[in-house]
Amino acid sequence: MKQPIQLTIPSDSKYLKLSRTVLNHLLSFHEIPESLIRKLVLCVDEACSNVIKYGYGGNCESPIEISYSIDEDQFVVKIRDYGKKCDVQKIKPRHLDDVRPGGLGTYFINEIMDSVEYCTESEKGTLLIMTKNLRSAFSQSCTNE
Repeated sequence: MKQPIQLTIPSDSKYLKLSRTVLNHLLSFHEIPESLIRKLVLCVDEACSNVIKYGYGGNCESPIEISYSIDEDQFVVKIRDYGKKCDVQKIKPRHLDDVRPGGLGTYFINEIMDSVEYCTESEKGTLLIMTKNLRSAFSQSCTNE
């Protein structure tokens, strides 16, 4: 797929289902194992939830721009917001033994994705770029299923 699939949703959690559905269908077209699809959808959902909560502070009317691209070896998702820039130094997943509700999104993202980059060079907002190497993921899913 040379042309990325682009989706812009309002920063309202009710639109996260749309993002999940689009990504689920897109990944299924590329014969990606269902277990990996669920993990990648979780990463995008968690990242968009963080944009809504932290970037936009709950404002439900701001845009979240999502771009998906897939080639033979790599899945790349870019999530762009125009809210409060994230402080990359403060993005730290909490430890799993700290048992309480919520707060594990960045942990899952960092565990599942091969590369996670936060670009805060624009005047407003953040561009999050997450990459998954599909070749190694395919070989892992074959041994885990």
